[in-house]
Amino acid sequence: MVLVWAGAGFVGGMMAGTKKGAFVVGLVTWLSCFGLIVLCGYLLLQGGFALGEIVVPPGESIAYILSIPLISGALEQILPLISGLGGGLDIMVLLTPLIIWFLTPVIIVIIAAILGAVVRKKEAL
Repeated sequence: MVLVWAGAGFVGGMMAGTKKGAFVVGLVTWLSCFGLIVLCGYLLLQGGFALGEIVVPPGESIAYILSIPLISGALEQILPLISGLGGGLDIMVLLTPLIIWFLTPVIIVIIAAILGAVVRKKEAL
């Protein structure tokens, strides 16, 4: 995913042409993708609620769905976080991985976009 974000930022920065424009392109690229993720999650939940329950595909089980690499990877990150609380609730322990997860792609896209703006040949006026 790092290469995808870096590539998108680099191409966006080359199209923007300036460092300020590259910053805006990088930020908008990430926020639009994040907005699509939220929209897809919302639509999945709405579809499940409209049917009366969250639907498990026919012939599949919850155990199979939890063994899918994407879902099992997310669970591997969430479960140690929850068990590491030790009975006490420290909100920063919960928020730190989420903040890092959110900010890492933004920083990658913006840096790649600025590099793309610097590398781009400027047109002669």
